[in-house]
Amino acid sequence: MKNIEFTILVTTIITGVFLSMGCGPGQIDEEEPLVRVSVEVVEPVDISSIAYASARVEGLEEALIYALSPGKVEEVLVSEGDSVTAGQQLVRLNTDQQASAGTASAVAGISAAQANVDNATSNFVRMQSLYEAGGASEQQLEGARASVEAAAAQLSQARAGYTQARTNRDNSWITAPFDGEIGRIWARVGNSSAGSPLISISNNSVIVARILLPEENLLDLKPGLPAYITVSSLDNESFSGMVTSASSTVDQISGLVPVEVRFDDTGGRLRPGMAGRVAVLTETIENSIAVQESALRRTHSGFQVVVIENGKAVIRDVQVGIFSEGMVQITDGLDFGDSLVVAGQTMVQDGASVEVVIQ
Repeated sequence: MKNIEFTILVTTIITGVFLSMGCGPGQIDEEEPLVRVSVEVVEPVDISSIAYASARVEGLEEALIYALSPGKVEEVLVSEGDSVTAGQQLVRLNTDQQASAGTASAVAGISAAQANVDNATSNFVRMQSLYEAGGASEQQLEGARASVEAAAAQLSQARAGYTQARTNRDNSWITAPFDGEIGRIWARVGNSSAGSPLISISNNSVIVARILLPEENLLDLKPGLPAYITVSSLDNESFSGMVTSASSTVDQISGLVPVEVRFDDTGGRLRPGMAGRVAVLTETIENSIAVQESALRRTHSGFQVVVIENGKAVIRDVQVGIFSEGMVQITDGLDFGDSLVVAGQTMVQDGASVEVVIQ
């Protein structure tokens, strides 16, 4: 009896195991979950190789104005930020006494020199009459002619002295050398003008940045290349510009290439002295295939991408070109119109079915 019960129990257990296994080993029909991926259609884009440098911009025309003659500041006629025109008076120096004395002395010198010319001329005319009448020798006549020439030379020298005196007098006024905007004013009433600048002035209609770029860009740099500057103090606002000059050699001291970039249309917002990051587009490829760097799969031999063909993932080897601001140019292995996997590409295998989701 016990053997029969034991046999029934074993049979029941075995039957339960087989029932729980369904159709038996090797016949489980559960599907693996599909990998979810995001895709983008490959379209033509422009991509540029960019060289960067930090710079502090300045006006195209910029000057520190010094006094040509020493003196004391008598009057400052402008304020910082004022717009001025070429020739406008900015500062008056107290050099009037010295200038007046020099001018008066020069006028007196001209008068004396003119009198000497008149006397020498009269003597020469008289001597010429005597010579023609036989009352004077040729040597006396030549002496009178030499006196006229010497007196004329003294008169020319006196007139030059007067011109210099007038210039010194005019130097008591400091004037604007060009149209522009007053920057800093060092001149203070009562201070001496000797040895230090009085005023800075700049023309802000055109702004330039003088930068140094890496040697690797030397052969690509040339006038006319597009550029832009981003200024952090203006909430990272950018202004477009153009390379106006680029050295054909590397600076021996810095090991870098001197380049000048000009910014014409800044709306008055980009001011001399502002600091920013200048970007020069050394090479631009138009209508190229470029993808996000994050879409690449890196391998020991290079790079791969994943595209979707008929609902399945296809892994392709690709050749790359320019890397720029998170994008990379694909020179081979990808075509316009391909459905490129941009998220989830590292999770799929070649030929695997995937589920495309919208980002």
